[in-house]
Amino acid sequence: MSQKEKITLVALQIEPQPKPDDTILQTQRLLESCLSHQHDISCFVLPEYAFGTFREWAINKRESDLITIQIQDAIKDLAKQYQVPFIAGTVPHQNEEGHWRNRSFIISAKGKVLGSYDKQHPFRAEKQLDLKPGTQTPTFQLKNLKMAVLICSDLWYHDILEQVAPQVDFIAVPTMTTVLDENYIQYGRWAWQSLIAVRAKEYTIPIVSADQAVREYAPGVFTCGASCIADPSYRFTRKEGPGTQSLKSTDETVNVVISTISLKAVRDYAAYRREVGLSG
Repeated sequence: MSQKEKITLVALQIEPQPKPDDTILQTQRLLESCLSHQHDISCFVLPEYAFGTFREWAINKRESDLITIQIQDAIKDLAKQYQVPFIAGTVPHQNEEGHWRNRSFIISAKGKVLGSYDKQHPFRAEKQLDLKPGTQTPTFQLKNLKMAVLICSDLWYHDILEQVAPQVDFIAVPTMTTVLDENYIQYGRWAWQSLIAVRAKEYTIPIVSADQAVREYAPGVFTCGASCIADPSYRFTRKEGPGTQSLKSTDETVNVVISTISLKAVRDYAAYRREVGLSG
């Protein structure tokens, strides 16, 4: 793990557009807005299915491969141009055996693909589409930080977190929250953000989650705009300042969540939990 003093994490809450190019432009606008007042960014995170779901793609393997390459190239260009690492959301990915997976690509500040992560616990709708689960939880080196990626419902599973949290400086979670009634959007936001806050405290690890802005992406299915960043060391070893909070979030619109977290404070909080018997 890094001895770097502070990290600055950014969740880009976007509304996916029918054309990937339009989603890229939306991403670039948010990126530039963020960099206009904050320069030392450790990582940008895009939402799960940032460029469309299986239903929205509805294409054959050759076309999906071409679109994946197009998206990768566009994000690589942004990363290289602005010198910032990206967790490029997720895309439907079909392997040589014809099995579909929900895959996230990790891209360095030099515009290189460092690797990928496949969602290990597909949600109900994904299972109905016969999406296959991933089996590995790799870690990645971004500049002088070590990090891991989980995708949405993976965060419910303690076995994954127990394995990877002690190895890394932060976890990025591309997310697509959904509810089946527009009246439950606020509940969906509360439920997801509560899980992020609890997991960050339990495992003493900063977590950045990028969700889609609120929209009706299928008839009667709504996303919740639940992007957030959890700092597990909140109110520990440092004075409270105006606007300081353990969980930073945005409203339901296209927007940015940004948080600077002291890794020293996180390490001190981890030591405190061990001392008082809250962790092994």
